[in-house]
Amino acid sequence: MKRVFLLTALILAIGHMSAQVIYVKKGGNGDGSSWNQPMGTVQEALLRAKSGKQIWVASGKYFTTRDNDRTKSFVIPEGVEIYGGFAGYETSLDQRNPIKNLTILSGEIGQPSKDDNAYTVVYTKNASSSTVIDGFVVMGGSATGSASQNPLHHKGAGWYNEATNANSSPAIRNCIFMDNIAREGAGMYNYANNGTCEPFIENCKFIHNISEVDGGAIFNDGNNGKCAPQLTNCLFEGNEATYGAGMFNKADYGLAVPKVRNCVFVANIAYIRGSGVYNDRTASSKGTCDAIMTGCRFENNSSSVGNEISSRVSNFDFYGMESSSGH
Repeated sequence: MKRVFLLTALILAIGHMSAQVIYVKKGGNGDGSSWNQPMGTVQEALLRAKSGKQIWVASGKYFTTRDNDRTKSFVIPEGVEIYGGFAGYETSLDQRNPIKNLTILSGEIGQPSKDDNAYTVVYTKNASSSTVIDGFVVMGGSATGSASQNPLHHKGAGWYNEATNANSSPAIRNCIFMDNIAREGAGMYNYANNGTCEPFIENCKFIHNISEVDGGAIFNDGNNGKCAPQLTNCLFEGNEATYGAGMFNKADYGLAVPKVRNCVFVANIAYIRGSGVYNDRTASSKGTCDAIMTGCRFENNSSSVGNEISSRVSNFDFYGMESSSGH
């Protein structure tokens, strides 16, 4: 009798676990209940997902929309975990391989050029740390609209993370941000709009993201709030911007205090200052702007003026040593 009870409980538990996962695979036309019945698009799964759900996505390229609407993004619901890197048969997260099974979230819509691509590929707003994005390539965003338009049209081409009067701290792991273009924050734009913006970014790569103005890979904006992302074991390579090719931090009457640990900045290009990191501590910003860097490495970055790390006043801890720069 005891064995029957345990077996029944196990079957119920497995069924419950399965119900928590939505499966996505290119060409799928199912209800997302299994790899044999996958949904065909990530957007379908995101519309279905509620807090506590997981979305497992098999390798392939997935687009923000099937039409030419540049305003559509992959909007990640609060409390949803979305994982890429599957071949399409796995039964556990440990079995996936994001490097072998590239899973791409793409803004490439319309014509082959980037001129009409999606403004922003991924969007999160007021997302807690239980919101997880893991194992994706985020590429092809083109936030090059006029600065007078919606901020999402000219900032955060790869990812726009917004904390408005609340906290937005999604966990972002094992992702690659590449070939995104914007006026500001091409790879990622973290916006603390009277809120707290503290995403946890681990084992990610920011490659060849280009901003016309500031923040080639990442722009951290502490607008009347606190912008304090934590970046660990990340690579910044070949990003470009006028200021802050790797990272641009702006206090703007708030706090911009990213914690950057064991990251590598290589071959980034600043047209003026801060090929690695630029802290915009101007008198008018009236805030605190300090990138705290530990165990980071800088190689072959180039700026027209100053060094790889540039700001009016800064306090860095890199290579395990304290250093200050006032360029």
